[in-house]
Amino acid sequence: MGFLYTPLPFWVAVGGWIATAIVVALALWKNPFKRLQDGTLQHVWLAIIVAVSVLWASNAWLDDGTVMHLLGATLVVTLFDWALALIAMAIVTGLAAVVFDAPWQGIALTFLVFGALPVGISTLIQRASIAWLPRNLFMFIFGQGFVSPAIAVSLTAAAALGVHIALADGSMTVVPVGYAFSVLLLATGEAWFTGMSTALIAVYRPAWVTTYDVRRYRLGGPRT
Repeated sequence: MGFLYTPLPFWVAVGGWIATAIVVALALWKNPFKRLQDGTLQHVWLAIIVAVSVLWASNAWLDDGTVMHLLGATLVVTLFDWALALIAMAIVTGLAAVVFDAPWQGIALTFLVFGALPVGISTLIQRASIAWLPRNLFMFIFGQGFVSPAIAVSLTAAAALGVHIALADGSMTVVPVGYAFSVLLLATGEAWFTGMSTALIAVYRPAWVTTYDVRRYRLGGPRT
């Protein structure tokens, strides 16, 4: 999946690891684990890492190059914000590399494109939704549950294809036939998966969603 089996120049592989180290260090510097002081939230965070790892294992290869699978990054951002989401996606990438017995060269680049990038996009959309959308639960679920993952997956798929083209010295022969339609289907699936999960969790287990304020969205009382 991702770039785990893609032949990479040495400088790209090393540069990817350096960038990954910087991104993870930035996430750790924010002291994200303070959100996990509650034991239940710790279990939820670990459980979602396992769930996203399963999503990553269900992938489709297009012309033995570009790979597509549900990302799950937006849901992690919605539940735990960007810093914990980055760490979670780094763990997911590491688990995928171990399970698929991947060489070290492509692990970091896979994390950056399929983990860090959608986390960053989802975070920006989350901030925009909080600032501009009406303050009600429906808009929270619609903006962060359906719109955000669709945009994140689409931009991630475009970035992944761009990296493949760059690695092929700009050759468009690496663009799979029907790639745009495949991305549309993937974005639709990601939106429905994340949107329905966000709706169910926000209604039945609002304490699991640490990124919204119960006073802002009027979810029926303080979080315990």
